[in-house]
Amino acid sequence: MPATTSNGDAVMRRTQILTPGNIGEEIVSQEKSWQEKFEERVAKQQAKRGPLKEGKVFEHGPAKFLFIFIIGFVVITHLAILVVMMQSGMH
Repeated sequence: MPATTSNGDAVMRRTQILTPGNIGEEIVSQEKSWQEKFEERVAKQQAKRGPLKEGKVFEHGPAKFLFIFIIGFVVITHLAILVVMMQSGMH
């Protein structure tokens, strides 16, 4: 059973492992690592969402906004440069 703190969180204990092939210190944990907990939360959230809708390019709203902003910025910049070049007489 792992040691616990006053608020109930599990604490990792260090144990000395002395075997002929492996001499050293190893961390022994009775609880799941933070990465395993994170992966479980992500898996639960993905399971709640359901299947993707066909033909939907962007699932993430901010990514859609950023994509449209960048495309619009490039188009407006090209048009502005074209107008400046036409006014100055360059071809």
